[in-house]
Amino acid sequence: MSEPTKRDDHFHQPTAPDPTWGETAWFGFSAPERGLAGTLYPLFRNHLGVCALGVAVWDASAYEPWRALYARRLWHVPIPSGELDDLTIAGLSIRCLEPLSRYHVRYQDGDRISIDLEYRGLMVPHAPILSAERGHLDQPCHVQGTLRIGREEIAIDGFEMRDRSWGPRDDLRRTRASYCYGIHDESQSFLASTMEFDGVERVVMGFLVRDGEKHDIASGTREVLERNRAGFPERVRIEATDQAGRALSVEGRCQSRLAEQATPGMFAWMSLTEWSSSESACHGEDQEVWSPDTWPIP
Repeated sequence: MSEPTKRDDHFHQPTAPDPTWGETAWFGFSAPERGLAGTLYPLFRNHLGVCALGVAVWDASAYEPWRALYARRLWHVPIPSGELDDLTIAGLSIRCLEPLSRYHVRYQDGDRISIDLEYRGLMVPHAPILSAERGHLDQPCHVQGTLRIGREEIAIDGFEMRDRSWGPRDDLRRTRASYCYGIHDESQSFLASTMEFDGVERVVMGFLVRDGEKHDIASGTREVLERNRAGFPERVRIEATDQAGRALSVEGRCQSRLAEQATPGMFAWMSLTEWSSSESACHGEDQEVWSPDTWPIP
């Protein structure tokens, strides 16, 4: 597997004229003790000269965007000048403090919300796909800072994930997938990304960090054990084996969630999740991703 470089903190030059070519920079954050989680997600359509921005904060009180603690999505914002390592777009600013390691992320929407967070990578970004044509990076982080919603200020201090991607992103492609992770500390974490094949959700990429030792996941599955009448997962299970032969067996209890449509072709249940095994417990997310036209009607 290739290693990312500081160049991957910058925009990537599109390698084809495909108008669906895009680039993303996602940052998650949470306060598990309150059942609260949030997402900061810009998507850049380089050839079209526009970008989109999604920012949301939710807890167990509501899953609909219009009832969540905060949710805003802007679809047609001009791509700003400058590089991705020091960028401001529609109230969101991203500044790289140390390449591939530290990031200062802020967001402001008048008096409604203010987010001020610093991300410190717990390891070198995981790079399952890394080329000029297409790339994807995942990085568990220690996240510290503050979230203010209205007059309430909430301290953020815990572990979360950030990811980056670039390449073609067809809004008409039909998919069923998931992005599941849990982070205990710098020595214990996992990521399992799945796609559905013949009715079975199989792990297609991910990693397991145990006692500070990291290996890619070789095989595995995700199973929804319990689903709410509205359709969202309430309990899920990940069973996997990494390339060193170590087993991952965790059950996730979804504490709160948001019905999120991050792009025209991607709907997701974004669930703050407590993962537990026979050895330990940690928090993270279970993100169940669907093409909108494949979503089953309960």
